[in-house]
Order: sequence, then C-alpha cells, then structure tokens
Amino acid sequence: MDSQQSFYHTSFVCNDLFGATDRYRLFREKILPQLMKLRPQLETLYCESNGRPAIDPVLLGGVTLFQFMEKVSDRRAAEQVAYHLGWKYALELELAYQGFHPTVLVYFRDRLEENQALRVIFDGIVDLLIEQGLIKRGCKQRIDSTHILGYVKEMSRLECAAETMRLALEELAGVRIKKRPEFWDRIWML
Repeated sequence: MDSQQSFYHTSFVCNDLFGATDRYRLFREKILPQLMKLRPQLETLYCESNGRPAIDPVLLGGVTLFQFMEKVSDRRAAEQVAYHLGWKYALELELAYQGFHPTVLVYFRDRLEENQALRVIFDGIVDLLIEQGLIKRGCKQRIDSTHILGYVKEMSRLECAAETMRLALEELAGVRIKKRPEFWDRIWML
C-alpha cells in the first residue's frame, strides 16, 4: 500500500483516535474478523451473474449489528456509514466511501429471511463470545437473533409511515391554495 493510499484509509487517521477499550476499535479487532469468517456462508445468498455487483455482505452484517447497538433506522445507518468516522473505522472503510441507499439494508435482511439464514451472523457472534470466555457453551442464555432483526425491521416500518405522511402533507400543500386554506391551517394546529 503506498503512502498516499494509506492516508485515505481510516486506520491511518483513527489508530490513535480510538483507544484500546473504545467500542469502535473493539468491533474492528474482535467482531469484524469473526464476520469475515462468515463470508462464505453469506456469499451463498447472492448470485454472481445476476445484475449489478452486491454490496459486501460482511459490511451489511456489520452495519446491521451497529444499527441494533446504536438503535438507528436504516436511513440513519446508511448516513452513519457515509459520514461517521467511528463506523468507517470499525468496518474498515476508506474515508471517501460514499455508502449505499438505505433500502439495501432492507433487501439484505429480506435475503437472510428468505434463505433461512437469519442466525448466521448471530451464531457467528455467539461463537466469538464463547471463544472469548464471555459466555459458556451449553449453558442457558437468554439471547436470540429474532429481536435484533425485528427491532431493525420495525424501525423501517416506522420510517416508511413517516415518509408517507410527509409526502401526503406535501401533496396537500399543493392543493390547499386552490381549494380550502382553512383545512390546511387546522392540520398544522394538530
């Protein structure tokens, strides 16, 4: 890697910025390598000869985990990937990485669900936790991947409802001048 290329990579900028116990560094050093081990299982969900190239499923898995950890919507997660230095560092992205459209996350979760692969990422992380000695194999734990994906999916529906309301109100704004301006004033009072 030449010096100019390394300057544009987050590791050049962030190695000293995030300390040894920072969650972004821990994610990069512990969780991301575990996600990379899952790449062969995740790649089987994609067809190489069909359409445009897919976004790296390891990246999408990491974003989904961050999304749950930080309780952010798909739109916000896509913004974080594009603009948040901690997320870029944790996911080993270049500083100039532009991100992706939020619907990519919806399609990724749908693809996991359609292929009965919802537990792939979750089980990989549980294996890491067992390996690190943070949980014990075979003991009873109250952990499950369903609530992680369910929470993220629920946020997407809320976002969809909010966007629908915004578009409806914009449409009404165009009609209000011609027809009933007093109706529009009552809506804004709510």
